[in-house]
Amino acid sequence: MKKTILLLLLTAAACLHADSSLVDLLRIDLDELPKRDFVRVEETESGKAVVVTVPENSRKGSHWVTVKSLNLKRLRGKKLLFTTFVKGEKISKAPAYYFGLKYMLIIKSESGMSYPQAPAMRGTFDWKKSYFEVNIPRDALSGELVAGLQEASGKASFRNFQISQGGFLKPPVKLPPNFKCEYTKEFLSRPVTRGVMSPDPLKMTEKDVDDLGSWGATNIRWQLKGSNAQAVDLDIYDKLIDSQLNNLEKLLPAFERNGINVIIDMHLLPGGRLDGSGPLGTAGEEAAAIYGNAAGNRALAEEKYYRAYLETWRRIAARFSKYPIIAGYDLFNEPMQTLDMPHDYLSIQYDAAREIRKIDPERMIIISPNHWGGPDGFLDFTPLPLKNIVYQTHFYNPGEYTHQGVFWNSKIGTRYPGVISGIYTDRKRLAMLMKPVVEFQKKYGAEIYVGEFSAVRYAPGAARWLEDVISLFEEYGWDWSYHAFRESHFWSVEHVGPDGAHPVPADEDTDRKRVLLRYFEKNEKPE
Repeated sequence: MKKTILLLLLTAAACLHADSSLVDLLRIDLDELPKRDFVRVEETESGKAVVVTVPENSRKGSHWVTVKSLNLKRLRGKKLLFTTFVKGEKISKAPAYYFGLKYMLIIKSESGMSYPQAPAMRGTFDWKKSYFEVNIPRDALSGELVAGLQEASGKASFRNFQISQGGFLKPPVKLPPNFKCEYTKEFLSRPVTRGVMSPDPLKMTEKDVDDLGSWGATNIRWQLKGSNAQAVDLDIYDKLIDSQLNNLEKLLPAFERNGINVIIDMHLLPGGRLDGSGPLGTAGEEAAAIYGNAAGNRALAEEKYYRAYLETWRRIAARFSKYPIIAGYDLFNEPMQTLDMPHDYLSIQYDAAREIRKIDPERMIIISPNHWGGPDGFLDFTPLPLKNIVYQTHFYNPGEYTHQGVFWNSKIGTRYPGVISGIYTDRKRLAMLMKPVVEFQKKYGAEIYVGEFSAVRYAPGAARWLEDVISLFEEYGWDWSYHAFRESHFWSVEHVGPDGAHPVPADEDTDRKRVLLRYFEKNEKPE
């Protein structure tokens, strides 16, 4: 008995030591700041504050200071919440949303750099809480937590820095120990499907469906899409979605004739995105930087849009549950939540899924993780306790390669396989980037669907990239939909041309299209 008590005490002491060690690792000491001519430390009634002052004639460039250097090897796979309080005086408008007041973690990983940050603020304001959440990559090496100004002038004060584990986003429901995803026998016996993203849902024709059928595709991710302006006015939004669903219903006989299963994808949620508009996604920081959309969806923030989101899914399920060719419902395209809101990206999908299950008990429902649905979103992702739930990822990695020339500041000529962002990138590295999804799949017995993946048509080695990526999907047993079919020439396998400004319709099958066709031959078509 004494031995048992002694062992328990030693174990508790070891755990306490580990916890206190981590606290020490995350503690910030402002007395150890690097010296900078634009930085000083001031005493406030709530403790010491870092004060960064940049005059108007010096606003160009980065004026920030490292408040904490972190060895991230010990923190790999953990979720951290970075919090501070900020006060601003005449902080100027920056040339882009991601400039201005800066509170950011610069992460160096084996696979490259990343720059998660709190939303920027400008103008004059009293103390406000500023924070952001980070899933530390599994290959992370080091991090620099910085505070200050970038491409902006003014005076920014930061106090009460805190780094804590866990983050503000919590699972909507507690799972039992050793939880495994549940699927019906009928669902598990279905063949893997391979297909594409849809074109403009108002422009797709029966000929497009027949052409896609001749390619051998067995799924299509039918986008319900539009602009932020159309999504903010709910009357306009409802009419827009109904018109796209009307065209879908008209084409269902053609899809059925061609053996193409339809996944209804809510690409545009009621209310749209909080900032800006345009094609954001898993290309990562570069895409977010160009389009300025880091804050999330209005359906998470405003009750009328949340209710409209649930009602839209109820209408869709009631209308399409009678059609066997409808394979499933894709609830939320590329969630991105960096702030605490009345609803969160996963609980809103859980709420919608439960509403759908009242109408359609077993059809596939597709759930997406945070961080644009990219592989890193699976690092601390938890499944939902409902039957026939499939978990979606998007893959555009590395973004510097897949999106070269798409954005104004991205160079053309990055080659695959080759050195990309300082790292040699080939099939082995792509598998490493997909690892969080694979680990989630194995841990929970989850079914996985790749709703989007692509490399821009003129990227050197794009056919090889497609071959390597799809071969990995096949190895893991994932369903997939290529982005995209007759939507944009940037991703078209039916166009050639040296860059984004000079698309040319191809006279014959491109090498990228031949990759798709070869894998489509694996599809099981109905007799």
